[in-house]
Amino acid sequence: MTEQRLKELLSRFPGLRIAVVGDLFLDQWFQIDPALDEPSVETALTAWQITGITASAGAAGTVLNNMRELGVGTLYAVSFTGEDGNGWMMKHLLETQGIDTAHVLTVPERMTPSYMKPMFQREAHLEEGNRLDVKNRKPTPTWVEDKLMDSLEELATKVDAIIALDQLTENDTGVVTARVRQKLAELGYKHPQLIIYADSRARIAQFRQVMIKCNHLEAAEAVGADVPLPETMAKLREITGRLVFVTLGRDGIAAGNGTVVSAARQTGPIDVCGAGDSTTAALVSGLCAGATPEEAAFLGNLSAGITVRKLGTTGTASQQELWQLYHEQFEERV
Repeated sequence: MTEQRLKELLSRFPGLRIAVVGDLFLDQWFQIDPALDEPSVETALTAWQITGITASAGAAGTVLNNMRELGVGTLYAVSFTGEDGNGWMMKHLLETQGIDTAHVLTVPERMTPSYMKPMFQREAHLEEGNRLDVKNRKPTPTWVEDKLMDSLEELATKVDAIIALDQLTENDTGVVTARVRQKLAELGYKHPQLIIYADSRARIAQFRQVMIKCNHLEAAEAVGADVPLPETMAKLREITGRLVFVTLGRDGIAAGNGTVVSAARQTGPIDVCGAGDSTTAALVSGLCAGATPEEAAFLGNLSAGITVRKLGTTGTASQQELWQLYHEQFEERV
């Protein structure tokens, strides 16, 4: 990609309008200093002492945070939280970023999902301990699905893209249920020019009339055969009816008809947490700005190439950082 073309695409980001429908997880990091451990008077067990807490909007929130950092102008969250402190914090974090939360429901009978991560001080570094997960285990109420689908119907006429982030492996306990997937398919038929994009940990082959992104293992599982990548992608296009992107780790992203777009080179330690979400944010923003599938994949690789360098956090990538990585590795390829 030439410098002029990259500049042209990025300059369009402030005018974009994108909605993200999916589970919002409150990511929380608890810094613990073992030197301050105390025995519990009640149980005699060790009571860990927390010296700092940080929080951010995770899962679908990570995609939203990345697009905000990239300069996307208008962002809508479509989701639900519980009627609890974590739900308040989630909305507060999104609204602080200027993200529209009018379509985020408060559901008294549900908890706000959360990933709680203890981080132990070990000499000069922090070491992550066992994560504590808060997830809803019962089916999403029908009235919640109805309201989510109403929001999607309304937003489909206002936005350049809808991103569906299906975070959970459990069926129908979160935001992107079977009924919501069906609604996305209906919108795909109704609005063929609207970019509708899905990323799913467990159900990528169940989306219809939606472009998808998955990794090469998920792609092979979805088609049920170990076949060459172009054939796998062709089968997925037959299933979903739209464009397919397959991430290949350090090798990059296969886009369109199977063209592999190279990833950024990494020489130091990396942390892949959040890399897929940063890829999604830049890739979809690029498509909305008029990028070809291959150009969008290039943007996705740039964004992921930055976030994997941010150790111990769910990183984001700014336009300035995209330019830095571009000049570092890709300028000579124009």
